[in-house]
Amino acid sequence: MLRATRVLFSANLVNKTFNPAAVLHRATPSDTVNPAELFGSVKKAVLIGVPGAFTPGCSKTHVPGYLKHYDDLKNKGVDLIGCVSVNDAFVMDAWGKDLEVGDKITMLADPKGTFVKDLGLDFDASAALGGHRSKRFALVLENGKITKAFVEPNNTGLSVSLADHLLNEL
Repeated sequence: MLRATRVLFSANLVNKTFNPAAVLHRATPSDTVNPAELFGSVKKAVLIGVPGAFTPGCSKTHVPGYLKHYDDLKNKGVDLIGCVSVNDAFVMDAWGKDLEVGDKITMLADPKGTFVKDLGLDFDASAALGGHRSKRFALVLENGKITKAFVEPNNTGLSVSLADHLLNEL
């Protein structure tokens, strides 16, 4: 469903139990996490997806916006913020350190893109990024269910998935 300010994949995502089969990585390939357990263990969470670590829109706008609005999101009841990208664990860990996310944002690697593909949130970015990548998105999860899904209409834009937009929707 397309609206003036957001794209919702309601038929595929909203009100569905968050139970992707893929395993994500944190700081190293051996540091794995089940996303359903991670995001289901808190009352309210936000998961943002980005096309690539160290890319300009992701590094200068998208993730920094969530750092800037961290306290505002916490005040709206968000217990956990995660960021996933189709990159390896070492890249995501280095990017998190570069952005100084600390314990505010959990950086998650989806090295084969299986996680975002399972959610229907991947796209072919071969021309610019060498393969399939994550669409830029923001999901709100409550008690293990996706309650809101904001996906950039052109896959990589910076509007509906930004922290300030999400804050207005919470």
